[in-house]
Formats: sequence, C-alpha cells, structure tokens
Amino acid sequence: MIKESRLDRKILLVLVCLLTLHFLQVPLSASDRTVRICNDIGEWPPYFYYERHADGTKSDKLVGATVDSLDAIFKRIGIEYEFDLIPWQRCLTYVDNFHKTKKYEMFSEAGINTWRKERYLNTREPVYKRTNVFYYNTAKYPGGIKIKTVTDMEQYRICVATGLSFERYVKAGLNKALVNTNHQDYFEVLRMISLERCDIMPANLAIIEGAERVNRFTLPSNVSYIPDATIEEPFYYHYWIARSSPRASMLQTRIDQAIKALKASGEWERIYQKYLSNGSGLQAW
Repeated sequence: MIKESRLDRKILLVLVCLLTLHFLQVPLSASDRTVRICNDIGEWPPYFYYERHADGTKSDKLVGATVDSLDAIFKRIGIEYEFDLIPWQRCLTYVDNFHKTKKYEMFSEAGINTWRKERYLNTREPVYKRTNVFYYNTAKYPGGIKIKTVTDMEQYRICVATGLSFERYVKAGLNKALVNTNHQDYFEVLRMISLERCDIMPANLAIIEGAERVNRFTLPSNVSYIPDATIEEPFYYHYWIARSSPRASMLQTRIDQAIKALKASGEWERIYQKYLSNGSGLQAW
C-alpha cells in the first residue's frame, strides 16, 4: 500500500509538471494578440504623419487624428495594436495575404469601392468624411462668396492645380472653358487667390490643413473657405480588416462598437477637431 501510494504521488507530480509546461507554451488567445495595422509611407496629414522637429525634419513619432482615434478604440477594446507606415501596395498585399504572412491584419482609413469590398472587411461605422470646400479672398469678398449650385461658380474666376480633376463639376453643368488650370499646385492657387488673381478654388480641406500641419505651407491671412454644397456626393473613410483573419468578424464588431461609443460620448469629434477645423466631417456644419 505504501509503495502504491508513493507511486501514485509520483505519477500525479509528473502530470502536474507536464500540464504546467503545456500551459506555459500556449500562445495568447486569438482575441488577445496584437493587431498590426499599416498604411501608406507617404503620410496623410492631418490623419497620420511623423511629428516634425523645430527645423522641419521628421521625427520617429507618428501623430495625427488616426493615431489618436486608434489609441482610443483599442484602449476601449482592450487589445494592443501597432501602426506602421509602409509602401501602400505592400500594405494592401500583406493584409490581403494575412493567412500566409501573419504580418498586417488591418489597414487604416480608405474609401469603399468594389475591389476593396471583395478582398477586405470594412468597419460599418465610417471614421471620417471628406470635406470639400471653396477657398476665396476674404478682403475681396468680406461678406463671403455665394455658391449653392455649380452654375453659381461661373460668376467667379475659378482656378485649380494642373492635373487636378474637376470633372464632377463639369458633369453637373460647369463650363469647362471657365476653369484656369495653369497652376503648379494647390498652394500656388491659394497665393493667386490672396493676390486677387483668382477668385475661388475647390479643394479637400484636409489636404490644405494637413500641409500646414507639416509646415509645407502657410495659408495667407486673407484667404478662408466655405463648405462646398454644390454636389451631394459624400465620401466616407473606413477601417479595413483581412478577411482571412480568424477574428475578422470579432474585430469588425468590437471596433464598430468602440467607434459608436466614442461618437456618442463626443470624444470622437474632440479627437478630430484637434487636427481639422471641421473635425471628422461626419456632423452637419
């Protein structure tokens, strides 16, 4: 009996040791693994960009509305995340092939199109909306400019940067011959507006305010903007998840829940208003 009892204790001890070793080797559950997210190395200020030093050079610190919103989302979800900027096509390929590479499981904001919908799973909640505006000279037009329809644009001298598409306005009835396209970039057009050589420029607000964030340009003090209400064509940005991820549906649900909660509390708009005068663009002006 004594020998059998000692043998039983030895067997039990071995089993305990084996079980302990097993659990030490078990990886974190799928729901707890760090989510690796990528986007374009070219930056997209004011959403994601490297903070600049006083001399204008890039630091290693990523900042912007996207960074702050991801911080808020994953803090609420309780999962760690990493956000890297790499070449855009490489980012898309990594997420598309997550089942093979196990490298990047998501990419941050991008618009919805058929190609993306076939390959990736998007959040149902939009993260922000493109804000289209008209820039003008406040000294020349102290009462503001009056543009409610595309044909209203024709009373002003319209300038755009060379190569910039304005076909949506032409399709809506704008006379193409009235548009001056002989300008190098947005910033040259804004200088021309400041000098009263152009009257208006249609633009994406984020491009101009983002350029100011990284010291590429300073908006002239006599130039401001009004919302572009000529064409009701909202363009929303969403986060995207690898369809091959075993937790794709879970991430979609939990990220959507977090975004909804942050919007309801007002924190979402507070994040975006730190970087853009119109915030996320999701609320009415």
